[in-house]
Amino acid sequence: MGEADVVQELVEFTTILLAGVSVYFTIVSAYVAAMNYFIGGAGFIARSFAFAFVSVVLSMLLIVMLGAVQTHAGLIARLDELQAMGQLTAVGRAVLSNAETSMISIAGREFSIDSFVRTSIYVVLGSTYLALFYMTFFHRWKPEVMPVQVVQGSNFP
Repeated sequence: MGEADVVQELVEFTTILLAGVSVYFTIVSAYVAAMNYFIGGAGFIARSFAFAFVSVVLSMLLIVMLGAVQTHAGLIARLDELQAMGQLTAVGRAVLSNAETSMISIAGREFSIDSFVRTSIYVVLGSTYLALFYMTFFHRWKPEVMPVQVVQGSNFP
């Protein structure tokens, strides 16, 4: 696999990452809406099944991400091989620096751009999962439903 192929695949990973974020946002948003209107007033067994379902879906998303991380590591290793052979152009070196150079420093820890993105995703996934657990089993939901009254007659022009 040449440098152009590797760089193209790594650029495609950005699209895949953004699609994964979109799917994640959709899943969490739908679950929170369901809690507000249905799950919040349901019994413990129904809440348990709903949480188990969202857990399975989020677990599948995490497993896909872990597979993508392995593939990404293989692509970066191929760029390392090309660099060792002296066949890496400026584009390849730039992509490789995203994965290897400590470009971000937080609380004394150095992160590459790739490791920062990965760590951020893990933190967001974990904290969201804990928040969903709390909201499913401990939060007292009061549906935000506005009563609507239908008026019949000629009150409208």
